Amino acid sequence: MVKLNENSAYKRGQELLDAGQYEEAIEKFSEVIAENPRAWKAMNSQGFAYQKMSKYTDAVECFDKALVVNPKSVEVLNNKGVTLSMRGLYKEAIACFDEAFSYDCTSLEALNGKAIALQHMFSYKEALDVLEEAMKVDSKHPQTLLSIAVTLQKLKQYDRSISFFKKVLAGDKYNTKAWNGIGVTYQLMGDNESALKCFTKILNINSQELQAWISIGYVYQKMFKFKDALKCYKKAQAIVGGRYTHKLYDGLASCLTKLSEFDQAIEVYKLIYQSEEGKRKWDAQRSIKFVNKLKRKQAVGALPDIMPKESSGDDAETAVAAPAE
Repeated sequence: MVKLNENSAYKRGQELLDAGQYEEAIEKFSEVIAENPRAWKAMNSQGFAYQKMSKYTDAVECFDKALVVNPKSVEVLNNKGVTLSMRGLYKEAIACFDEAFSYDCTSLEALNGKAIALQHMFSYKEALDVLEEAMKVDSKHPQTLLSIAVTLQKLKQYDRSISFFKKVLAGDKYNTKAWNGIGVTYQLMGDNESALKCFTKILNINSQELQAWISIGYVYQKMFKFKDALKCYKKAQAIVGGRYTHKLYDGLASCLTKLSEFDQAIEVYKLIYQSEEGKRKWDAQRSIKFVNKLKRKQAVGALPDIMPKESSGDDAETAVAAPAE
């Protein structure tokens, strides 16, 4: 039997996975599993590829198969927990993270995963308690610091939140997640201009940073500059090509709705509905119904002009003119 780490199909699958070619990666991992039905690492990687494609049910099935072979794998349990959290099954996700932690009390992935699930359940104080445990393991762990900052942000402790994001930047001034976090915090504080500076800072680090373009688009929407927002979303679309990304498509559909481009908005929401599971899928379905209602009102002249006048549309070009969560 060829050892897994020497299997060319597995290695090729990992390369494809890293390159974002998820369907092709899944095919390679299937070859590995066909050769060795106990190849739990290939099952785990296959599940991760499905997770990236938002096919959460398929992902969980892969992780469950891997756990049959290796039931104490902390890596697989954490991956399953993250996927369940993405589906909105937070209690089930926490159970996975707790089990992973029971096998490895130093697993920062388990602690951070549990904290994020608690955040989604609006249990912010409980999330902070979990993150304090993570700090005992590694007080300088970037993801833990980011998670604390986000939790404080949710608690509206904005100054403390920014201070933790800055702790991450003290160790890595190019950390785009920290810059994005500060930008979002400023935005929540109502300081859109400072938010834009942070997001543009990300673009100065990497002009192809997808989240920055999405974040700038979202800020412009909050400023009622929908044409500028649309330019940013189009730029993000060019970066991802045809690859589905929920944050991008959700922002794009919302922006098109604000611009009364109802047919285009409906098509984007349909893509979200086809690509997602759980709460996001049903949110997309409700949005399709809502936009169709607006479309019918527009057809009979009953749609009021509720959108304020916006700028000429040149601001987006100015704000992100420099080489670019």
